[in-house]
Amino acid sequence: MRLPSILLLGLSLGLGGCTFVSTLKATTVSYRVPADAGETALIRIVAQGLVRGAPYSDCVDWRKPGSGLMVRPHRGIANPNFRNLHIPLSPETDRMRRQEGFGANELKLPAGRPFVFQFYNSEDSEYKDFRAVCEQSVSFVPEAGATYQMVFLQDQMCTARLRKIDAQGQPLPEPVPLQSADYCSPDARMSDSR
Repeated sequence: MRLPSILLLGLSLGLGGCTFVSTLKATTVSYRVPADAGETALIRIVAQGLVRGAPYSDCVDWRKPGSGLMVRPHRGIANPNFRNLHIPLSPETDRMRRQEGFGANELKLPAGRPFVFQFYNSEDSEYKDFRAVCEQSVSFVPEAGATYQMVFLQDQMCTARLRKIDAQGQPLPEPVPLQSADYCSPDARMSDSR
């Protein structure tokens, strides 16, 4: 092998390693509020699957600082890793978050800047050897001091629903608009292989 070929191979392996590390980080490292967040909003996420998030972004790229895992569903263990920020909880939401295969968490989000969420879940389908997959990437800009509830469901529509909640934990009738999100770049998409 010539020297340029060896250098090219080494560079390819190095870049592939960075991609692998960012993907691994997004599924094993917890989301954290950026140190420079300033004002924040509160959010409870209830999901029938895995939820990851990235601050200061309206597109998906797990290499962004602070990005990581926000919710993981529980399988036989009641509410593992549930952070309680004392957001009011309605009886309906409490029942939903305790269901097998669901997860929930309460988190702070930086206000006034976009935040992207990615939801993923797969379940056995009615067809042998196939799995039904639900994947949803959405973003919004949290308002300072607001309290939100985000619900992700694997249903016929692969639902993502965001609402502000009142002092009793009840969702307000008007949904908060969500923007559909994609990967920031083809490189970011390649780094997200499950």
